[in-house]
Amino acid sequence: MGKMEHELTRRSFLQGAVAGTAGIAALGVLGSCSPSGGGSSSASDDGSHDVTQTGSSANAASAADWLGAEPDVGEPEETVETDVLIIGAGSGGMVATMTCLEKGLKTITIEKTGAAGMVRDDVGGIGSKLQRAENNSPDPAACLHYITMYAANDMDQRLVKLWLDESYEAIDWYADLLERRNVGHLLFEGGYSATFDDPGAYPKFQSGHSPVWDDPERTSKVVWPEYVEELGGEFRFETAFVKFEHDDHAVTAALAQDADGKVIRFKATKGIILATGGYQHNIDMLRALQPQTLASMPAGYTSAGLTAGDGIKACLWMGAAFDETHACMVFDRTGMYPNETPLTCTEGLGWPELKKQVRFGSQAWLKVNLNGERFANESAPYDYIVHAAAYQPEHCWCTIWDANYLEHMKQFETVGCARHYPYPNGAPSDGKYETLPDTIAEWEQAGFVQSADTPEELATKLNIPPETFAQTVARYNELAAKGHDDDFYKEPYRLIALDQPPYYGLRTCSRLLCTLDGVHVNTDLNPVDAQGVPFTGLHLVGDVSGGFFAHSYPNLFTGLASGRTMTYARHAVRTILGESL
Repeated sequence: MGKMEHELTRRSFLQGAVAGTAGIAALGVLGSCSPSGGGSSSASDDGSHDVTQTGSSANAASAADWLGAEPDVGEPEETVETDVLIIGAGSGGMVATMTCLEKGLKTITIEKTGAAGMVRDDVGGIGSKLQRAENNSPDPAACLHYITMYAANDMDQRLVKLWLDESYEAIDWYADLLERRNVGHLLFEGGYSATFDDPGAYPKFQSGHSPVWDDPERTSKVVWPEYVEELGGEFRFETAFVKFEHDDHAVTAALAQDADGKVIRFKATKGIILATGGYQHNIDMLRALQPQTLASMPAGYTSAGLTAGDGIKACLWMGAAFDETHACMVFDRTGMYPNETPLTCTEGLGWPELKKQVRFGSQAWLKVNLNGERFANESAPYDYIVHAAAYQPEHCWCTIWDANYLEHMKQFETVGCARHYPYPNGAPSDGKYETLPDTIAEWEQAGFVQSADTPEELATKLNIPPETFAQTVARYNELAAKGHDDDFYKEPYRLIALDQPPYYGLRTCSRLLCTLDGVHVNTDLNPVDAQGVPFTGLHLVGDVSGGFFAHSYPNLFTGLASGRTMTYARHAVRTILGESL
């Protein structure tokens, strides 16, 4: 495909997809979310995202298709009663399950896969006993201000306040549980604190907590299902949730199908907790609601995943409201071959083997577009460079570092899952600097990472203009020597010259982790309709719920999404029991 044809195709796709999103709004799907009619899906046969469809009418029809009509599964063949039903055995569902059982509630957890998922590491909270022990907890007022700013106040601040007020309890519970079960201990990723005296820096909030497991073979996916079974909990695996039964705004039961197709009605006398996640693996929803996200992602992204918006759609079929701002948690961590762009990338370091994500790509390295030009301050939250790349050729960039990269990474003082050195208080990091040289050598041998003795030679290998790139590196080094970034105002301590060969480079684009938009909820975590009327008997936990994030994920609050999920799971159970902190 020629360059002009490529650009026209991408532009046509985006224009058509935006028109499709407008079509959804016209149908009322984004507000009251009444069910749309059926229709053929525009997904390609292999599930990859097709960027060649044009025409607003075609895309409007496709955009409406993602919801579809509520399915008719017939009369249930079995009715099962319990105190609490948990739908989804991922991070939020497992925390809710354990909490219910600890409080003596008869609990059934249904899960459409064959096993329970993990409870996420990097759990964010404020005011935990670990933070209090170091007299180092983020200021809640500053937290609310900055989380609101990241979302442009396109949110419900009461939901953020819920996390601010109750996350300490969830963190303390998890720390105690790890030690009580003799499986590990929780560490606070501290030794630093948010500072606001540098106008050129984004504050980094000391909110992260991560478990250290005694046995690396026995982590959350193993020890917590064992705990649930010891407490008398019941898992129903390979049981896929379908929809709710409800009497107007009172949810009375959930319908699911087992592996044999048998329809089961689950009636929970005290309440249902929905923890099915977002829709990052539903290509039709992404195409309809987030064309801008797909445009920066590898074309090989498929819909063959587990988190497909099942819970969101079930709530919308009842009449619940849905966030009107649609966004994803995207990180700057998919590596590509030097001749690839997101539109042509079907594999890479971070794709489709997500376990090989380019974690260190989130460091504040020099980043240039495919014209060899620097185009943004690289010292920012993970998704900022992704958003900035939308204004650059092919929606991607080249990440550049030199032979002193380990020392530079130490000086960058990154926080969160991109960090490769222990925290100042000794807590271990997610990435490991000790193994990074071997990893980079492996990636170079595979043809992803490129290295060279001169900037010009590196540019040739990356297929970007050598002369322009060499000028960019020279300008960057000039600013580093000066100690002031006249071009984009990167902090001086992260403005480090690239002057030690070999030089390294990697073509990079975005990596999708999860969706951030969900169903509107109140502070009892009941889904609500467009007028704020709650659907009682049902509580939403994790990414299925909305009103918290918009536009960008504030990753400088380490573990915020996981911390919200854990906090909400604990809060939902207390709400069911009429308890409060």
